[in-house]
Amino acid sequence: MSLNDPETIWETLRQGLAQKLPERTYQDWVEPCRAIKFDGSSLWLQTSSHSAKIWIEQQLAEEFHDVLVQSDLAHLKLVFSVQGDAGVKAAKAVAGKAKVVAPQPVEELPDPFPQGFQRYTLDRFVVGPGSQLAMAAANAIVDNYGRASTSLNMNPLFIYGGSGLGKTHLMIGIGKGLRARSPELRVAYLKVDNFFNELTVAIKAKNTEPMRKKYQQNDVLLLDDVQTLAKMERTQEEIFYIFESLLQYGKQIIITSDKPPQKLEGLHDRLITRFKWGLTADIQPPDFETRVAILRKKLEEDVFKDLGAKVPDDVLTFIAHKAKGSVRDLEGLLTRVVFQSSFLGLPVSIEVAAQAFQGQTGIEATSNVSLERICRMTAETFNISFSDLVKKKTRTQSILIPRQVAMYLARELTTSSLAEIGRSFNDLHHSTVMNAIESVKTRMQKDPDLHKTVHSLLNSIS
Repeated sequence: MSLNDPETIWETLRQGLAQKLPERTYQDWVEPCRAIKFDGSSLWLQTSSHSAKIWIEQQLAEEFHDVLVQSDLAHLKLVFSVQGDAGVKAAKAVAGKAKVVAPQPVEELPDPFPQGFQRYTLDRFVVGPGSQLAMAAANAIVDNYGRASTSLNMNPLFIYGGSGLGKTHLMIGIGKGLRARSPELRVAYLKVDNFFNELTVAIKAKNTEPMRKKYQQNDVLLLDDVQTLAKMERTQEEIFYIFESLLQYGKQIIITSDKPPQKLEGLHDRLITRFKWGLTADIQPPDFETRVAILRKKLEEDVFKDLGAKVPDDVLTFIAHKAKGSVRDLEGLLTRVVFQSSFLGLPVSIEVAAQAFQGQTGIEATSNVSLERICRMTAETFNISFSDLVKKKTRTQSILIPRQVAMYLARELTTSSLAEIGRSFNDLHHSTVMNAIESVKTRMQKDPDLHKTVHSLLNSIS
């Protein structure tokens, strides 16, 4: 088979995806796909169902992008269709037209953003208490780009937080916002692992200068996942030179990482110093209210409207309680719930949601965690008695803070109302519970140790 054969190309991509994805995810979504057409610029892939098409486009966009880049197929467009529906005919029609349009050269500023990242815009980013600073910085960069001076240096903007919390979404959103205001801007999106692969090829060819200049000529550099730079000595050196050039000419840099600059191990001090020059902003896991807001925003997408899916509030609450780890987990569970209901021909319900949760995690979807368990584990963590935690009326910090933490955990891990939580703590008024929860959120933003303790409890109890 030739290199232009669609099966050959798809086999290359499948091998990369098999190494990158969990086996179950690969078997469920990637393995059933079939290559049906390649026209020189686009590869048409046939999925097993409409829901599989949507799942791949929404949940696996980053993984497909990474494999395309690592396979030296970054400019290949993937078009997903479904057997037997209008999608295949439409794909063939588009393929015919695609032959007439010449590939756009790099000099003409092609779209710099990975395909599949269409949803990553600032207006679709749901802001919660743990992402306010990062979002404010993102908007400020877009609004103030090109001005002579601003009150705060945000170059580079360093965004850090756990996996799946929206760092890449925010980064791409900034790039799109800047391009919308100034289409002539040269923007480059770059993952560190992909840069490493590109550099390796350049080193073998004994010519790294063209690659360095390619990134130095940009107005905006979006550098994703810098935590993987550890022990990549030559890659760090090249990125340093690129940074030096861009910063010297006032070009904007956005960086993402799972850790703040000072906690990145194995990096040169001079590179860490550059990371810290501008503004560092973190993104924390969304709280319960923010998770519900994210789900409601997700349901506004056309695909859910087309399915006519009506998701009751109790199901949204169930999903928000079960998927606490990341936005990606949250959106993925919602998508699975809606699709499972469509497969079964049933309305969306708690029962369907429980089946979807078990199918996704392998864990039985039990009912609420008991308030007593939350309180006992919180009391043990803070080394106070269970009785003092729930009954003792005092404003002493050694009792007050653990009690507020327990209330926060009750709100996160159960479907109990504020009034019900208050009754468990010696009949406190629901407004007192609300204030306690807000106090914990504020403290967690300021106190890394408390933040670590609370999230350790969340993981242990749930």
